[in-house]
Order: sequence, then C-alpha cells, then structure tokens
Amino acid sequence: MTRFQLTIWGARGSIPAPAAANTRFGSDTSCIEVRCGDHVLVLDAGTGVVGCGRKLCCEGVRDLDILFTHCHFDHIMGLPFMMPLYTEEAVVRLHAGHFLDKTSCRSMVERFMRPPYFPVTPKQFTARIDYRDFRPPKVLDLAGGVRVRTVRLNHPNGAVGYRIEYAGRSFCYITDTEHEPGKPDVAIRDFIAGSDLMIYDCMYTDEEFPTFQGFGHSTWQEGVRLCRAAGVANLIIFHHDISRTDAWLEALATTARKAFPGAIVARTGLTIDIGEGVRILEGG
Repeated sequence: MTRFQLTIWGARGSIPAPAAANTRFGSDTSCIEVRCGDHVLVLDAGTGVVGCGRKLCCEGVRDLDILFTHCHFDHIMGLPFMMPLYTEEAVVRLHAGHFLDKTSCRSMVERFMRPPYFPVTPKQFTARIDYRDFRPPKVLDLAGGVRVRTVRLNHPNGAVGYRIEYAGRSFCYITDTEHEPGKPDVAIRDFIAGSDLMIYDCMYTDEEFPTFQGFGHSTWQEGVRLCRAAGVANLIIFHHDISRTDAWLEALATTARKAFPGAIVARTGLTIDIGEGVRILEGG
C-alpha cells in the first residue's frame, strides 16, 4: 500500500487556546503534516509546527516542503521554533502564493522574524532554505510525484487553498475563507470536486455567522454544503475558535455527524490514512 497520510498538529484559529478545558482537541494553531510515500509536506506553521518539527528531527527527516496558506500570525507563529530549520543537513522549501502585492515568500519571513518583533532572524537558520513564490491557480509539482493544485480564497490580505494529489488520491486544505450566505463558492466547489477529503475553515456556526461577516471565516454547515455539492464524502472541521472547549467540540462532533456522516472534528494527533480509502489511524 502506498503511504498517503495526514496528521493534525494544530487545529485552532486566531490564537492558541491553552486551558484545562481544551486538552482533548488541543490548543495549537494551524499545522498539518502530510506523508506522501517518503516525501514530507507541512501545511502552515502555526504553533503546532513546533511539535511537528521535533518529531521530524527525531525521525531524521532532512528534506521537506512547507506550504503557507497565508501569513496571518496564527499560521506562521511557530516557524521560528521549527527545529529542521536549524539542522545543517536539512533542505527546506518554503512556498507562499497568497500575496495581493509584490511581497515575496522570503521578504514575508524576513519581515516577520526581525527585531523588535523577534530576536532571531532567518540568517540564523542553518538548513538550506529555498523560498518559492507562486500565484494561484499555479500547479506545484513537488518531489516524489506529489502534485499540489492551488486556488485563491476569500480572506483579508489573501489566502490560498491546496489540493494535494498523490497516487491517485487527493485531499483539500481550505482555510481561511469566507462564504457568501445562500451562494455557494463555485470556485471552491469545483476545486474540491471528487477529492477524498476536505479540511475546511469551520470557525463559526451558521447561527453565529451574521455577527462575524467580514472576518474572513466560514461555518461547519457551509463545509457540509460544499462537500455535498462537490461529491466529497469526508469533512474535517478545522480552525476552531478560541472559545471552543472540549465539551463544546464534542457536542459539535455529534451534531455534525448526524448532519453529515463523514464529518470529523479536528484534534491534535488526529492521523488519517487516505492511501486506500479514508481511515482514522489515531486520535479519532
């Protein structure tokens, strides 16, 4: 069987949510590790990337791609603490394509990691860093036969969604994005069509959404509607608001499964294999 797995290292949005009431679903912000055969991809570098990076170093991983959806702090704040970036033998490719101006991936990282905001600069990375820029809908052909399709999302300052395709299977990572009530996002619907699984920005509920329009996020119900329209059987509810406790998310898991049997609420440690059908290996 060809290995095609994803592990969630952080599923929170906006800021981390460390608290005793958040131990089961986790407190770290966006980060997903993807294994395509022997190749490693990391989607976003929120605080979850710290634990992810330690694991990759312990396993001797020395070659990987990091793909940013965008550079709001919750998606990049863990980058300066990612151990592979300080490993001399490592080769790390950083990809960014969400910019609405002439900002580059390199300048994004250099502007984020500099005094007085942060004491360590990218000059102190000892890995070989390759900064790569793109603009959606460019297709990224990565090592090991991994193909990554891209789409622009509706989020302040820009964001990119990804479709990871490998060995005849695929999943989509669609966060952060805002939908228009009553009007499906046709670009996203077409982009995710036929994929095996979608990870979606479910920060709010439909009932809450009118209060937060313009914030750049969506709802779990919209994720369900998109999956139904696009023929996607599995939905990962992602980008939890800081107010969501374990009890709240457990209740959501029950409600969402009744509405859509393939719905799963993301949690730190959730590992899913999609090499031959969608199977939960850990953390379900």
